[in-house]
Amino acid sequence: MDKPVFTLPPYKVEYKMMTLSEVKNYGHKIHNIPEAWKFTKGENVKVAIVDTGLPNHKDLENQIVDHADFTGYPVKDIVGHGTHTAGIVSAEENGEGVVGIAPKSKLYIAKALGDSGSGSDESIANSIEWCIDKKIDIINMSLGAPKKAESAFPLTKNAIKLAYNKGIIIICAAGNEDASEVGFPACMKETISVGAIDSRKRRASFSNRGSQLDFAASGVDIVSTYLNNSYCSMSGTSMACPIVAGIVALILSKHKKDQGDTPIYNTDDVREHLKRISIDMGPVGFDNDYGNGLPIFSNFEGMDVPVEKKRTFLQWIKSLFK
Repeated sequence: MDKPVFTLPPYKVEYKMMTLSEVKNYGHKIHNIPEAWKFTKGENVKVAIVDTGLPNHKDLENQIVDHADFTGYPVKDIVGHGTHTAGIVSAEENGEGVVGIAPKSKLYIAKALGDSGSGSDESIANSIEWCIDKKIDIINMSLGAPKKAESAFPLTKNAIKLAYNKGIIIICAAGNEDASEVGFPACMKETISVGAIDSRKRRASFSNRGSQLDFAASGVDIVSTYLNNSYCSMSGTSMACPIVAGIVALILSKHKKDQGDTPIYNTDDVREHLKRISIDMGPVGFDNDYGNGLPIFSNFEGMDVPVEKKRTFLQWIKSLFK
């Protein structure tokens, strides 16, 4: 039997473009990113993209600080998946192309998936250990394996636990198999798992669900950077994952400036912070389709939404679907 490997969740390039005037995805509006930009655009936050390699794109060239390969292939991204996820997080705000959720955050690129789109336990674990050495704040992992294969990845599990203990936030795609449980490593309690919704805030038909799903985010028809200075639209929890990574970058950046009453030291603090700004999109409370809900920056109290006002906003959101 072949040894299990990590793979990209099934995804599809919907359409491709060569030039754009600067585009903000509908996710910017759904998650109310412009409200967060009043406070920060991700300054002083280091985000690692553990994916298919080093982008070569004008919207990312000023964003990337360091890179490394852990696959044995040339470090350049020839698949396009890693370039797309990197742009969702941090594409530069430069008046053209696309702009990321946290455009002033800085990127570190770990090529953990080879040019076939798959990676080993060793390549993922080594990528995470490199991120620890680089003192990364957030790791984006838009990749995975079936939960039933979890035992085949002991090195990755140990590396994730080590990163968690170091206070690094790991954001993982839930998977695109329309399964009743999220994949690995999204299922680990040390990570934050993300499912996908569409532009109407409905769960994407492909998005995995289950009791270990943490949050939902925009993940259908997301335009971002692609190969050869082009742009394309993709759909998948791979796209929702960096939306949340960008949101977390904004939260961490603000809290580096001002800890306030809710300091953030670790993944559990971040998870609780995301819960406080999330809007309940399914049955009341946690549910298997949306997890703890949809993170949305409110204009009420900066980053934090008082409970009574959050309920009012929730009632308004739900009224849109009646």
